[in-house]
Amino acid sequence: MQKRHVIRLQTIWGGADMEERAYQYWLHNLPGVGDRSIEKLLKVFGSAKEIYNAGTKTLEKVLGEKAGEKIVDFTRCWDIEKSYEKLISKNILFLTVEDRQYPERLKKLEHPPYALYCMGKLPEEQRPAAAVIGARECSEYGSYVARAFAGEMAKAGVAIVSGMARGIDGIGQRAAIERKGKTYAVLGCGVDVCYPASNRRLYQEIIDMDGGILSSFPPGTQPLKRHFPERNRIVAGLSDVVLVVEARLKSGTWITVDMALEQGKSVYAVPGRLTDRLSDGCNYLIRQGAGIALTPKDVLSELSVLENRKGINGNKWQEEQAKEPVWGKQEEGIVRFLDGYPKSPDEIMENMQKSGETIELTDLLAELMELCMEKKIRRTGGNYFVRVYDG
Repeated sequence: MQKRHVIRLQTIWGGADMEERAYQYWLHNLPGVGDRSIEKLLKVFGSAKEIYNAGTKTLEKVLGEKAGEKIVDFTRCWDIEKSYEKLISKNILFLTVEDRQYPERLKKLEHPPYALYCMGKLPEEQRPAAAVIGARECSEYGSYVARAFAGEMAKAGVAIVSGMARGIDGIGQRAAIERKGKTYAVLGCGVDVCYPASNRRLYQEIIDMDGGILSSFPPGTQPLKRHFPERNRIVAGLSDVVLVVEARLKSGTWITVDMALEQGKSVYAVPGRLTDRLSDGCNYLIRQGAGIALTPKDVLSELSVLENRKGINGNKWQEEQAKEPVWGKQEEGIVRFLDGYPKSPDEIMENMQKSGETIELTDLLAELMELCMEKKIRRTGGNYFVRVYDG
């Protein structure tokens, strides 16, 4: 391979270390060269710069003829200096596993990602972290539980980690932001690609609130199905505990759960109705031995937040818990007989009678319509009603 030395790198970017980083960025962008191949190359050559300057025949001996040819063709079109300058201009932090800033939680993985990209801030090492994950097409109940758990944990000082997907992931991360907490999104694409596009506002708010957008894929990488198992592995890797809010028996959530268990992480699940297919996954996890999450306190106890873990405002959480119930302020009247599960007027009347309250059906229907107009409750499919939570 033709040798191309970048003379200006050391003077522009402050020395040999920065020069090597530019070569590392080139190395991580090589087509068809994954982390295992990068490990192999580094063992032979010692540095990214030496790999860049290696001859074609030498590269072919390490990776094979086809891979060697691909590297040569790619390098002819890659400008080391301009490419790295473009990365810096986008305010994207680029780290390799060799860097001190690289998250310690990921270094503990059997095969840590060679590189990590970040827009915003990296997760704080001393701050406990919980992954809040679940169904994309979640129910009103799942949405409510995700907001309640993620919000309370964020308020207690726990970082919320997730994939910024539609449904439970995004709802939990938004709840963390609403509670002025920290949240980090791991993407299955480049950090400069907002996926899904519908979460553009959340994407920007995570950065603005001193959280971070992270990925092991180079900028510009599009979200492909094959990328998401690696995304899920990093979500689990950055977390101390995984909370599954709602999931079907066949769900992408299981990839994260399996990887968390492989990594020795605790998994908690929120129980749901036996007849609700969106709760089948959680109920099955509990049957298999997962922790039962009935309140955020169950997860916080696992994280030792209630035992005043160093650097976390556990006392503040306890004080606020004494003032306000986990599930929100108590409502007067009919609203207190509703929750995240859809209920028919007959079910509401039955619950009211059990509490010693009586009401005529016509009066109940009139009040339900009024509460819908006040946006305290919402009518779902058919003649069913659910409570609306304001977080």
